[in-house]
Amino acid sequence: MGLRARIRRKLTVALAVTVVLLAGFASPASAQYISVKNPVVSQRADTAIFKHTDGYYYMTASVPDYKRVELRRATTLQGLGTAATSNAFVAPSSGALSGWIWAPDIQYIDGAWYMYFSASPNTAQFDQRLYWIRNTSANPMTGTWSAPQRFNTGWESFQLDAAVFVNKGVRYFAWAQDSPSTSFNSHMYLARMNGPTAITGTAVEIARPTVAWEKEGVAGVVEGPSPLVKNGRVYIAYSASATDSRYKLGLLSSWDTSDLLNPASWYKHPNPVFQTANGVYGPGHGSFTVAEDGVTDMLVYHARDYATPTPDALTDPNRHTRMQQLLWRENGDPFFGQPIPSTVTNPGIRGQHSNRCVDNYNRDTTLNALVRLYDCNGGTAQHFELTYKNGSYYEIRNRNTGTCLSNINASTAANADVGLYTCNGSTSQQWIVLDRGSGWFSLRNVAGNTCLDNYNWDAANGARLSLYTCNSLAAQNWRLG
Repeated sequence: MGLRARIRRKLTVALAVTVVLLAGFASPASAQYISVKNPVVSQRADTAIFKHTDGYYYMTASVPDYKRVELRRATTLQGLGTAATSNAFVAPSSGALSGWIWAPDIQYIDGAWYMYFSASPNTAQFDQRLYWIRNTSANPMTGTWSAPQRFNTGWESFQLDAAVFVNKGVRYFAWAQDSPSTSFNSHMYLARMNGPTAITGTAVEIARPTVAWEKEGVAGVVEGPSPLVKNGRVYIAYSASATDSRYKLGLLSSWDTSDLLNPASWYKHPNPVFQTANGVYGPGHGSFTVAEDGVTDMLVYHARDYATPTPDALTDPNRHTRMQQLLWRENGDPFFGQPIPSTVTNPGIRGQHSNRCVDNYNRDTTLNALVRLYDCNGGTAQHFELTYKNGSYYEIRNRNTGTCLSNINASTAANADVGLYTCNGSTSQQWIVLDRGSGWFSLRNVAGNTCLDNYNWDAANGARLSLYTCNSLAAQNWRLG
């Protein structure tokens, strides 16, 4: 063991006292240090989570036997993994809903709970149609759910993946459905809702498979709409390609002041925004929620821990519900990043070139202590709280010190020092997330207009970090994990 490593170990207990003292002048946290042990819920796919005003998260998802609409609730996201479940609906032995039940969504509308899902007869299991059920109890884990009723989309064909959202006081219904005009598996549609159980007017197609990455292993799939309204825009993440390791997320976006029922209002981002990486395979169909702080945006999705489903993608039960922080990039769009490995609970800021993490080196709690690189280990010295401020930048607070990542002296010089200082909201502590592709990001400092850099491409433990002209090279590329 080297000298620095020995010092690092011996100082752990002693510095705990210093951390307590330092907390006296560190600004209180406004967001949350994200600590998620993934997968959160085993063998649950197509997850939908609704955070209600009663303090509970309500979750539903596809279960492996596809025979029921299941519900659970917990006061924490992690707690959903061990929460008790109840069945809102169980498939009968015969009839229109006796086959497979897929991808339920849960909403609270006008004082009642609604679940939307697709089902099929056991004589034709791919003849999926959309249905709704209602529960008027304050706690939908109790009370009685109504009998399923058809949700009419305007024409008969394979349909699934209902998602309800509100923009500017108007409620919309998004879903996937087969179009008689193409050979693709599914297109995505949108309609205005007329109350909780019906649409009004004509449904419009807002996306269809058009690029190669939406057609891997299938004729073409655009499904699983996941709406999110933020930063003056309406986003709909969607899933594409075969439901194995090739499954991935794409993104549609529109301004929140646009006519959402005009297909021309929607922009399809050209590349996948989230895909297989870091031992997490086929990430797809999920939803968005916020952490327990009510501030930090969270991406919810399902994925497998291996590449090849057995015996096939539909009957392999091991698609698990996973969660991680969703970031926001320089232009206000969501930045999905890469799936965080199952081995990581407290994700650090990991460098692409070094494969090491930004570290409160030697757990130094003095002001202006320089950050350096060190083996990623999930310790508090590497755990940072990324708080999105004013819809434009991040404050990055270290968990060990309670202080913020700073451009020391607000320098504009190349190779300026980067350290930890009392959180104060100054531009030297404001960081912009720049999308570098394939789930990597750079951190641009507002004061220096320069990026966090692995100085001299040094990948050793204790290597210096600095600020340098933004260039998108691997020395400036980072991910959470």
